[in-house]
Amino acid sequence: MDNSLALKRELVQQLIRDVRSDLDDYAQLKDMLEQQRELMRRRDNESLLAHNTQQTLLCDKLAQRASVRSQHLSQLGFDNSPGGMTKLISILPEHIRPQIKLLWQNLQTRVQDSQQQNEANGKLLVMQQTSIKRVLGQDNQEAIDYGISAGYSA
Repeated sequence: MDNSLALKRELVQQLIRDVRSDLDDYAQLKDMLEQQRELMRRRDNESLLAHNTQQTLLCDKLAQRASVRSQHLSQLGFDNSPGGMTKLISILPEHIRPQIKLLWQNLQTRVQDSQQQNEANGKLLVMQQTSIKRVLGQDNQEAIDYGISAGYSA
């Protein structure tokens, strides 16, 4: 077998393995995002700090794998984008194409779900921060009002 063909075959196999690994890791990320949301709701900052460290490590691993996938797609002559992966899948042998297409679609769905869940967690964080600022601002305002109404001066 030609070295170039063997390299291309290995790159495609690695891409498929990485998509499978990403599916597992995105399932774990989904659980972690749900746990993060619960920790935020409980305002368990200590647990949240430890949790976020682990979640960041997982996200870094996913980002690294996506970067390698982009490099492999480029080496194979495809755009290093989701569209490039779709084009690659379209030229795979018929007997594996449907399975790989389904894996890729499932991965894209999990990525979108994770992004939406992360955005929801971000909105919760902003709401909590806004509430805290409002309470602190009201407390300060009440202290100032109290001082003025009681006739105290600085």
